[in-house]
Amino acid sequence: MPNASRREVVKAGAALAAAPVFGSGELPETPRRPKLAVILTQYGATSHGLCFCTKLIEGKQFDDHFEAPRCEVVAMHLMEIAKNDIGVATAKRHKIPMYQSVAAALCRGGDSLAVDGVVLIGEHGTYPVNEKGQQLYPRRELFDQIVGVYRQAGRVVPLFNDKHLSWNWAWAKYMMGTAKELKIPFMAGSSLPYSKYQPLVPLPQGRKLDHVIAVGYAGLESYGFHALETGQFVVEQRAGGETGVRSVQLLEGAKVWEAEAAGRWPREIADAAFRAAWKPNGDPRSYTKDVFAFDIEYLDGQRMTVILANGYCEEFSFAYRPTGERDIIASSYVLDEVPRLKHFSSTVRALEEMYLTGRSITPAERTFVTTGVLWYGIESRARGGEKLMTPDLKVSYKPPRFPKEWREVLR
Repeated sequence: MPNASRREVVKAGAALAAAPVFGSGELPETPRRPKLAVILTQYGATSHGLCFCTKLIEGKQFDDHFEAPRCEVVAMHLMEIAKNDIGVATAKRHKIPMYQSVAAALCRGGDSLAVDGVVLIGEHGTYPVNEKGQQLYPRRELFDQIVGVYRQAGRVVPLFNDKHLSWNWAWAKYMMGTAKELKIPFMAGSSLPYSKYQPLVPLPQGRKLDHVIAVGYAGLESYGFHALETGQFVVEQRAGGETGVRSVQLLEGAKVWEAEAAGRWPREIADAAFRAAWKPNGDPRSYTKDVFAFDIEYLDGQRMTVILANGYCEEFSFAYRPTGERDIIASSYVLDEVPRLKHFSSTVRALEEMYLTGRSITPAERTFVTTGVLWYGIESRARGGEKLMTPDLKVSYKPPRFPKEWREVLR
């Protein structure tokens, strides 16, 4: 198998605020542990294999307590062995069989589906990057192989897809459509919507909003997705829920700040999002290299701008102002460092809940919308920053509602 170059997982300080939890008080006893197959492109020491698979196998560390696994990983398929691979040793230590194909893993060496859930981690590895800067991870190809086993078995089990659905928007639409057609309990996306933010500010929860601003950093596709999902997690909770996206435009370099000066978004809300960052570096507007802004208009007239502020910070933050109110609400995610990566623990807990109940805990539509906005933004850049209409992003959904006491469990 080919060797893969190391990709570093996001670095930041420890977080103190709480995140969504899917139960109240003590977690209930689990009489049956669902059996999972984990499909990975790579399982290096700083990869998403560590973030997800290791936690599913060994348990989840939070700020003040540890939770044992509620599922059992019984099969693994690993496409590449990284230079810093830990997957082979982890599987051997926990006596987890490694299979040579996706189908063999899902069938556990037999001839029919033999697991209660599937985890697809198509992130990291030696995959090419196209002329638009998109890394061609084979998420759709792996998804097809999983669905093939489902079709052959005549039944489905819950499936999680790490990060955005595909670099190819047509393929992403196919994946979402197939999940709906087969009624697969389907979750997708990054750790940000489940992670902790500080301060623990209230979310909109049914209020009308002025312009929403989210701030992120790093690569346009890889971390642009994280920043977009940070904003989508907030904006979807406006009055009426998510209605879909009308248009996307990507601004780059000095044009970001020129657009702000021209009034494309409220500077005071952007300033609040920038101030929320924990480790700022000077004036965000003094940076133009590798600075991007996704300017997004929703079908109900809502606006959101997501700024990748490279040079200024290496964090994800957000700010919004309820319509008709004076105060701006802002906060920042503070993500944990290798090796503990505690901010993935809430995501893994949410996945366990899906595998235990057979129901998706959060809407895959959030990741579908974010995947589409990301794709249109990259396409806008390829067309010189053209504003693009998005007729295939007419997607409506209601965000999940979690009582405040569920959040307090992790404090």
